[in-house]
Amino acid sequence: MKKGALFKTVRVAVVLLVSVAIAFVLVQMRPRAEKQERTSDGRLVEVVRTRSQNLPMIVEAYGTVQPRESLKLVAEVRGQVVAMHPAFIEGGFVKSGEVVLTIDPRDYELAVRRAKVGIRQAQAELDRLEQDVLNLNASLKLARLDVDLALAEVYRLKKLAGKDMTSQSVLDKADRQHLTSRERVQSLENQLAITGPNRIRLESQLEMAKVAMEQAILNLERCQIDTPFDAWVTEKAVETGQHLAVGQPVGSVYRAGAFDIEVKIPVGDLAWFPDDIDSGEGLPVEVLFTETVRPKLWNGRVARVKAALDPTTRTLPVVIEVDEPVTFDSIAHAADRMKPGMFVTVRIKGRQVENVHRLPRHLIHDGDTVYLAADDRLNIQPVTILRRFKKSVLISDGLADGDLVITTPLSGAVSGMGRRADWLGKSKWLSKRSLIWRFIGWRIRWQWRFPGAQFVFPKKRSIR
Repeated sequence: MKKGALFKTVRVAVVLLVSVAIAFVLVQMRPRAEKQERTSDGRLVEVVRTRSQNLPMIVEAYGTVQPRESLKLVAEVRGQVVAMHPAFIEGGFVKSGEVVLTIDPRDYELAVRRAKVGIRQAQAELDRLEQDVLNLNASLKLARLDVDLALAEVYRLKKLAGKDMTSQSVLDKADRQHLTSRERVQSLENQLAITGPNRIRLESQLEMAKVAMEQAILNLERCQIDTPFDAWVTEKAVETGQHLAVGQPVGSVYRAGAFDIEVKIPVGDLAWFPDDIDSGEGLPVEVLFTETVRPKLWNGRVARVKAALDPTTRTLPVVIEVDEPVTFDSIAHAADRMKPGMFVTVRIKGRQVENVHRLPRHLIHDGDTVYLAADDRLNIQPVTILRRFKKSVLISDGLADGDLVITTPLSGAVSGMGRRADWLGKSKWLSKRSLIWRFIGWRIRWQWRFPGAQFVFPKKRSIR
């Protein structure tokens, strides 16, 4: 038993001595690192080089497309619908002047004929009056001659009566004849005097007959309902055979290819518009519709600026006009047309600004500053922001062409700090040595944690 315990003690001591010897040899054999003055190159960052630009100020707004002209078609005369245009359906296209609906015209054709008869009757009455005037004038002329003759006869008889050459009865008869002639002249003059009012009355009757004729023709024309421009049909409210009353709606249309978009512009963005925004052709505008697989783009112009601010949003309403040519392709390809109700993005091209720098908005730090890399050092540079967008900003002052703007996020940045550091500069031999030391340490810890463990070496055995 004493020999066995002694053998175990010697064996443990030998293992410890060998381990210590190996560790000593490794320490002596390690390469000697030259001492160097420690330098700090700072943190590695990414930068972008600035470049000034001359940019037009684009004011972006949103609005809903509305037709510039829309009509609600109504029946102006009563009657039965006898015909309709085949394209007079929702979504149909009707050219300017084409009849979309016809009301039974027979009653109105008869009214035109009655009006023509009334005109002829009134004209005949007026012609008769003119002839009566001519006849009265002729009769009056003769009657006045007759008065003159009767008066001359009275004078002659009076002279004879003064010479007792005629009787008083003959003279009285001549006086009565003269008086009768004068009465006839007076009667003719009276008849001629009332021809003036009669002429006015008959002329008025003729004019009324002509008005009735025009009304009858107008009603006849109103039996056909047409469109005054190329139009798209948005509503159809009647069918063939239906009886219509005056004022009854029959459908709705809007002018093809002519649209208005009212957008609300913040008052601050008005600074980017020229002073003469309402004059001339207006500012150019891009209208974008993005709710389809392929976004659609149209060109337009600023038509007018309304006179008052919106009291709710405190913005200024601006009306955009878009004119889309009506072609066969635009009629056939409905998906490519602008339509009322589209919610679109409007980009108004305002005045141009010069020598500005555009940067992503996240590169602007507190106090309107940017981080610049200059001479391997960080510099906190104040800038003047001309305009802010959702994802970017325009800088008018504070940057020069060629400045290096740091894009790497930095926390606790201080002006003058280094901008690069090499965190991977450890020696390779140190990593190898650490592996050996870890192995030795593990063996030592194993012996310490398990003092009762035994290493069993193979023993030689003899074969008998």
